[in-house]
Amino acid sequence: MPAELSLSCPAKVNLSLRVHGLRPDGFHEVSTVLQTIELCDRLVIQRVNPANPLRIEVPGGGAPADDSNLVLKAARAFFAALGEPARGVRFRLEKRIPAGSGLGGGSSDAAAALLGLQSLCGRPLDAQQLQAAGAAIGSDVPFFLVGGTAFASGRGEQVETLDDIPAAPMLVVVPPVEVSTAEIYRGWSGTTEPGSGGVGGKPAMLPALSRRGEAAAWVLGNDLEPVVRELHPEVNSLLLALRSAGQAGGGPQVSGSGGAVFAIGEPPGIRPSLAGTDARVFRTRILPRGVAGSSCTRHFL
Repeated sequence: MPAELSLSCPAKVNLSLRVHGLRPDGFHEVSTVLQTIELCDRLVIQRVNPANPLRIEVPGGGAPADDSNLVLKAARAFFAALGEPARGVRFRLEKRIPAGSGLGGGSSDAAAALLGLQSLCGRPLDAQQLQAAGAAIGSDVPFFLVGGTAFASGRGEQVETLDDIPAAPMLVVVPPVEVSTAEIYRGWSGTTEPGSGGVGGKPAMLPALSRRGEAAAWVLGNDLEPVVRELHPEVNSLLLALRSAGQAGGGPQVSGSGGAVFAIGEPPGIRPSLAGTDARVFRTRILPRGVAGSSCTRHFL
């Protein structure tokens, strides 16, 4: 078995997000179509002396280097599922996905930790056990275990893979604001503006999507976008600027609970519309499941 692995941790966007109401457990019921993209973090996992405690280094910052990091939470969940002490592994995390952006960086890092440990330890867990461990860490982690294009329901942890949508370039713009997911869901009014979230929940969502062709046709709205725009004027200003650039379809749209905004392709007037802003701009691509040879090579379950 290898002593070290290096894994890419891709970001995601929510191509469509509907919020259906509050659950008894305090989470919201959602229906969402998720897509991995080539913007990614990198996680290096090393087997060390079995007596050594778990350790994580984040040399460039962008995430905590302590027990609150989801990578360490994933490692503890993995070893708990094995019934073994959580020791003997060191992680180095190189962050590129901005925190608090709705791109799922922390959850992707956690999923990479689970997949990497599964490989390093000889694949002792089955897919169902890995999914259960991921769901205990965060709602998006089960999706990142499979990647590509997928439909998620429940609080987001119930994942069904879909056929990959056609490859396409994508523009992701992240304003200088860190958005709290809990705050955005608290601000959701319980009503949806007509057309704001695209097609409805399952079973209505999947047949509608199956008839769609090019990637831009899958961008169907986000019920949380009005809340993000109201609570974070920077995101509202960014959306207005991008939409004034003349994008005809495929966004721009807020991803998840924000504040990242994405669009399929690139509006021709994008550069002048972003002049003078502090937003970070990522030109990336859709990442299909198990793709090889891209800038963010990653193999999923």
